[in-house]
Amino acid sequence: MLVLMRPDAVAAREAIPFEIKWLVYDESDLTALALRGANAHAGRLPGRMDEPEGVDDTRDFAPYLDGYEQPLADRYYLEYPTPTLALFRLGFLHRPRDPNLLPPAVADGQQFGIGFHHPRDESERATWSVLHDGVVAIVVVMTASLVALILILRRGYEPGDPRPWAWLCVLPGAVFFSLNRFDILPAMLTAAGFALLARRCDGWSGAAFAVAALLKVYPVLLAPVILRHLGVRRGVVWAVAFGGVGLAAMGVSVATLGRESTEGPIRVQLSRDYVEKSWTLYGAVLPEWLAQKEQSNVRLAVLAAAVLLAAATRPAGLPGLLRRCGVVLVVFVVLAVFWSPQWIVWFLPLLAPLAPRRRWVGVAAVLLDAVNYFNFPVLFWILWNTVQSQDVLDVLAAAMIWVRAALWLGLAAGLVYDEWRATRGATG
Repeated sequence: MLVLMRPDAVAAREAIPFEIKWLVYDESDLTALALRGANAHAGRLPGRMDEPEGVDDTRDFAPYLDGYEQPLADRYYLEYPTPTLALFRLGFLHRPRDPNLLPPAVADGQQFGIGFHHPRDESERATWSVLHDGVVAIVVVMTASLVALILILRRGYEPGDPRPWAWLCVLPGAVFFSLNRFDILPAMLTAAGFALLARRCDGWSGAAFAVAALLKVYPVLLAPVILRHLGVRRGVVWAVAFGGVGLAAMGVSVATLGRESTEGPIRVQLSRDYVEKSWTLYGAVLPEWLAQKEQSNVRLAVLAAAVLLAAATRPAGLPGLLRRCGVVLVVFVVLAVFWSPQWIVWFLPLLAPLAPRRRWVGVAAVLLDAVNYFNFPVLFWILWNTVQSQDVLDVLAAAMIWVRAALWLGLAAGLVYDEWRATRGATG
């Protein structure tokens, strides 16, 4: 990926065909992360609630850049919890904290046009080199996180267990979304949390899960199931570490950035609206009315019910814990009002250890990887820019929604059946 990038920009080198580049590299999302980090390093405060308007056609970005006359907004847009800024700022720490690190058109811009822009002069090259540094740092950390996850899985969670299928981490989708997003970091931390849990290092496990939840909120959904697995004595230790680390980190954020800046990004996450034809399951597999903001309490109730059911009885050992956590995450993914293909990375710490026990789990993981990777980047980027027939593209997109739904729901059903069978065997 670093070879594909221009040394003075985030965009790939002009000589690389986009069909090849998009198989391994996505400028847009990495630019978003670098932008958030650069704004933080410039001393600005997050808390803007509306995402900056973008330029759909990259050819229109240069005129937009030349004609931009607005001053910096009061706050910048951040859609992730504020502790993520420690990661996003890494590529800028070698620079002094300059409030003019980026011009307003870039600092308050939308990542799409910025990521694909090729600098035209020395001034632009200096600006885009700043973002280049931020992206490089993120890619390096995500690569290290992927390697760390593989090493944790190769060692296994419990001594004597069948060796997890760590090779699931190097499937095309897993690698693409690990290096072009930052979900692999919380995934690696959840794997470390499970490994520490299996070795009865409950406090360290709670801390690992807490750091993961500070980056991506989904590990919070797993906490009740983990506590049910641990029982009262061990659960208290785990909960104190989990809650203590989380509260300490958010307390530091409030103290340094303020309450509004800390709460704003969380509100952005919780208030995301359903967008029609955004490749979610709504309007196809699920009724579209359920995706409306007025039904958010209904969706939350279904998710809460899934968590409570998963924690109602004690799981059948660590494999049972992984199965139940997998079901909870499937419910979250299915009910989400937006689609993020990188969510398959979340399942690696859960499915890789289960695959050698039940081979169908490994097959399901491979299929989910292939389908999500085909959806993005193959269909979304490559085919959408090469296939001339919009009807063909629409049929493919609609078909893939049903395929994804079948795989997610099939995975959940299989995990529920395996857990039922294991629980019945333990009590019988």
